[in-house]
Amino acid sequence: MNGSLPFSWTAGAIWLLPDGTVIKIPGFHDEWIQANQELVPGCTNVCDVVIRKSWLSIVTYSEKYVEIMLPGREPAEFMERMLHYLGLNLQHWDNALVMTMEEEGYFKIENRDFEQLAALRQRLLCSPPPDSGQ
Repeated sequence: MNGSLPFSWTAGAIWLLPDGTVIKIPGFHDEWIQANQELVPGCTNVCDVVIRKSWLSIVTYSEKYVEIMLPGREPAEFMERMLHYLGLNLQHWDNALVMTMEEEGYFKIENRDFEQLAALRQRLLCSPPPDSGQ
């Protein structure tokens, strides 16, 4: 595991654990999973880790674009952990695509959505499941 502060921004691919610990993935998720079975026993892919361990998968790309995979919207802790990470690191990203393992589709979040955090929480936690990325 990496020795950074909880919820510290880390470029590239990471796992974000429930306590805010960030684990940097130096290559591809699946290779890391194979090499670290002591941390993720029985997991064979990203979805397994996200669902079984409740770890968030976060990958940053160029142009300040981020993709995030969550186990689901419930319990709310998953969304709150993601919002906390993104909110602490607003200067590092502009657009995020959020996918849950329990629903089809995705949510789009823009950095400016944090100006209306209550409305963002409402949209993410209470809206019907997305079907086309709305």
